[in-house]
Amino acid sequence: MSVLFNENAKTPLIEGVNLIGRAVSTTFGPNGKNVIIKNRGGIHITKDGATVARYVNHENPIIEMGIEVVRQIATKTAKDVGDGTSTSVILAQAIINELKDNNDHPIQIQRDLEEDTKKVIDYLESIKKEIISYDDLVKVATLSANNDESLGKLIAEAYQKVGKEGVVNFEESNDITDSIVYTTGMQLDSGYSSPYFINSDNNTSELENVYIAIINEKLTELKQILPHAEHALKLGKELDRKMSMLVIAPKIESQIIKFLIMNNDQLQSCAIVTPNHGIYRDIILDDIKSIVGDTLICDKVEVSKDNTILIGGNSIKEEVDKKIEDIRKKLNSKSLSEFEIIFHKKRLANLNGGIATILIGGYSKVEIIEKKDRIEDAVSAVRAALDNGILPGGGVSLYRASLNVNTKYLSKIIREPFKLLMENSNATNVVNTILSNNDWQGINFKTLENGDMYEMGIIDPFLVTKIALTNAVSAASLILTNGCSILNME
Repeated sequence: MSVLFNENAKTPLIEGVNLIGRAVSTTFGPNGKNVIIKNRGGIHITKDGATVARYVNHENPIIEMGIEVVRQIATKTAKDVGDGTSTSVILAQAIINELKDNNDHPIQIQRDLEEDTKKVIDYLESIKKEIISYDDLVKVATLSANNDESLGKLIAEAYQKVGKEGVVNFEESNDITDSIVYTTGMQLDSGYSSPYFINSDNNTSELENVYIAIINEKLTELKQILPHAEHALKLGKELDRKMSMLVIAPKIESQIIKFLIMNNDQLQSCAIVTPNHGIYRDIILDDIKSIVGDTLICDKVEVSKDNTILIGGNSIKEEVDKKIEDIRKKLNSKSLSEFEIIFHKKRLANLNGGIATILIGGYSKVEIIEKKDRIEDAVSAVRAALDNGILPGGGVSLYRASLNVNTKYLSKIIREPFKLLMENSNATNVVNTILSNNDWQGINFKTLENGDMYEMGIIDPFLVTKIALTNAVSAASLILTNGCSILNME
């Protein structure tokens, strides 16, 4: 066991922060460079900050601790909004390096940073715009896909088709070109009960020709699940296809999970806990039956750690239309609680929206994986923009906040993303382009032209910038307030 205190504890942590920060910064912006990663699975080439952060390691365990703190906020940013990981890492590194030698008490620094963050977010809120057109969707998606306009248009087309209430996901294609397939389906806020159900490179459980076993009681004994497994196998013989099974139950004991995993060679399965509780759980189960049909068979199911997507099936249109009408009446009433409003809006999204699956093509596995990283970022960015609006991209919104908001620490620090974009683009003397009174005036670092960022299509989702800044301040505060590092490898 090793125990380090004060500067001896903090210095190697900061070294780790700078190591991961430098690696991620390499990819930043339209002129950022690729990173080549060699791991057990082969070579992975990417320009995705979250992916780079995932693979940065160091043999010194204390330095590794610093890397891990920043990696966790990159992962959290990716999970929260799907994009902005590079910005969160860059900001965390900048905050730590700016304040590491500050003589104020670390806890007071943390409080001041939190107060500064609120002021910056309030300013960003005041200049954001709402998404109003297909072109807006293209702009957001293109920028998040590392300025790939063809991917931007593909993602925008998907969202235009399924609407704000629909679901857009993606998977690898057997073709060399990208395409979109539209189906009916729904998304559930519940993931796999065990990681041993994972059967794909995406860390998901993917099932085809799926019988959905809805069991409205705790699963504690094998005799409860066996009839459903037998029914799925019988369906396979009747339909002349290999079936799989998704088990949905309020609680699933470990012996049931073990049984399903051990018998995956005979019947590929996955189990999830029923979303919600009480009457709300019953409503969701009834919605599933309406969307996939009385046979409870859907074409495909994708189960991640947190969500389950049901794709295809034979929806009962009359039931679905009636439920949509009833939900809209409820949402127009004044009697619903905040929880009920959120719950019924999610129901409406499932019942009214479709599912668009983007099929990712390419000439090699390496190309497809690299493209998938960018599509994942862009899909999440569009969703965030649809929900919460957009800001000037290219580091401009944070730089302008530094000029318009009086803060104790952050005003200088939040200029770092803009300065790094300048550095990666070999641009000089461009700061004057954003000193006008127009909140959206800035520079396109791809062409080095200045103008209105909205007109040039250089925009970021408000929520991505907000979450990136908030998570960066959180990670920096952890490092700055650290007084002791304990390494226990036993």
